[in-house]
Amino acid sequence: MTNLALVGDIGGTNARFGLLELGSMEVRDVEVMKGDDFHTLESVIAYYLDKRGITELAAAAVDVAGPVDREEVRLTNRPWVFSAESLRIAAHAKRFRLLNDFEALAWSLPHIAQTDLVQLGGEAKSEPLVKVVLGPGTGLGGAALTPTPSGGWLPVAGEMGHQTLCIVTAEEMALKDKLVGKDKFAEIEDVLTGPGMLALYNVIAENRIATTPEQVMKSGLAGTDAAAEKTLHHFMTFLVRLAGDMAMALQARGGVYLAGGIAPSLVEKLKAPQYRAVFEEKGRLSDHMKTIPLYVITDPFPAFKGCAAALNAK
Repeated sequence: MTNLALVGDIGGTNARFGLLELGSMEVRDVEVMKGDDFHTLESVIAYYLDKRGITELAAAAVDVAGPVDREEVRLTNRPWVFSAESLRIAAHAKRFRLLNDFEALAWSLPHIAQTDLVQLGGEAKSEPLVKVVLGPGTGLGGAALTPTPSGGWLPVAGEMGHQTLCIVTAEEMALKDKLVGKDKFAEIEDVLTGPGMLALYNVIAENRIATTPEQVMKSGLAGTDAAAEKTLHHFMTFLVRLAGDMAMALQARGGVYLAGGIAPSLVEKLKAPQYRAVFEEKGRLSDHMKTIPLYVITDPFPAFKGCAAALNAK
């Protein structure tokens, strides 16, 4: 009988898959596919398995970018509709777990190697304490991980991207008004996503040079476009402010972890003391924030570890 398991990480842009033996965290046969090349998630799974001649799995765990607390699941940023059972059948799996993408990232946190983390201040803790993971990509997600009395972990998925954008300065308010309109509600995803980064650039730049989020990132990091540099500064400020808010709200003394495709590219700039200061800026409780570590996850496939941990936890 097979002990083989499938792990999958499904975002708004890419679908990533790998294989492992149950009980292991070692993933092999990793493949990244563009969602635009497939009409359904079931067809992506079938393509990946058929390519390897796999007709039976002991288990599978797939995380998706969107809420999974209903029978019919819809991706937030792609028109795919499916259920846990339809994915289990497509995977030929005896056992199946469907996870929110940041729920999977929360599961991964105790298993990420120190070499795949960049620490931005605070004090690393060895004891099990509440942790938070969040990160911008096509959308923005987040989740918490809390220790249980039995010695395990309990992930708590959330939808952080749809909270109100936290604005502090008059300049930030002016940018918000240009983005969504005066006296209009602005959510975090209006800024802290790839599309949000481009939208922010478009209201900052008088002469627009960049036309994609990737170009904004590249020219901002290279220092070849002043508007792109300013965009990245505001983007990082909003990001670490949100990280600090979540650390305070959940008392995440185990640390806040920044994940996704954007944060690792910004890690060198995030090392600047001004961003740590924004993270810690909590008025009378700012001193309380000084010990909370902030990390950037540089592991290219951390959600695979989360899917594996969820399967192994049963």
